[in-house]
Amino acid sequence: MGFGVKWCKWIRTCISIVQFSVLINESPADFFGSSRDPLSPMLFLILMEVFSRMLRKVEGARLICGFKIEGRRDGGESVSHLLFIDDTILFCDADVEQILHIWLLLLSFQAVTGLKVNVHKCEMVPIGEVDDVHALADILGCKVGCLLMSYLGMPLGASHKSPSLWNPILEKIERRLAGWKKLYLSKGGRLMLLKSTLSSLSTYFLSLFTIPTYVANKIEKLQRDFLWGDSKTHLVGWDKVYAPLANSGLGIRKLTTFNKALLGKWLWWFGKEEDRLWRRMVVSKYGEEWGCLDLKTR
Repeated sequence: MGFGVKWCKWIRTCISIVQFSVLINESPADFFGSSRDPLSPMLFLILMEVFSRMLRKVEGARLICGFKIEGRRDGGESVSHLLFIDDTILFCDADVEQILHIWLLLLSFQAVTGLKVNVHKCEMVPIGEVDDVHALADILGCKVGCLLMSYLGMPLGASHKSPSLWNPILEKIERRLAGWKKLYLSKGGRLMLLKSTLSSLSTYFLSLFTIPTYVANKIEKLQRDFLWGDSKTHLVGWDKVYAPLANSGLGIRKLTTFNKALLGKWLWWFGKEEDRLWRRMVVSKYGEEWGCLDLKTR
């Protein structure tokens, strides 16, 4: 028991004396200390669970209606809200009464917990044509947004083949390459940077979307130009660059193959995560295929 107390005190000390620095316009600012209780994030999550249950009760009373996924399964799945840390998405019809119920819910949550919604950072995003969207936004005091928009680093409302989806990744890779002085790096140093940094920049997107051929070719060209520099003669064929180290290659991941591997993990999770919301939504829309059921039994 005494060891556990000492361990907790040690963890608390590590959390309370840590220094933070944030990037402002991609430049690190000065370090600053933490003035918050280290338990604050956990307490916030507990309160957001209360908020989630309040929304479920309001939806259960049919005061608001989320979006419903209809497909092969009768009944479908209804989603009224999505929460991720301090980001919240609420779904409802373009109806004055439903907006008023949401506003009353937010006021009740504020009165109970003391947490106030910053309406200046909130947006009402219409799906389709909504004639009185500005009047509805005035009820909540928020701004009116539109699709295409970004949520948790993901663009919403764009096709996975759209240039607007992949341009930020290409621009980020180009900016990162421009910041490195490749003239002062050896071939081995350039190779390590390609493996450790550039290969991970697009992983988030590759795990969710199928990369278009033109985007894969563009990223591979950026990788080749960075690895070999201004030399017009490449010392090793690109097929060798992609080969594993065990096969006398350089071990750089091939984007299209890596993309298929990341997308393939969803088949595994589909067979394992039976109670997850995303799986229920897919099943409601498309049904359960025999291959996924066979994967689950194994």
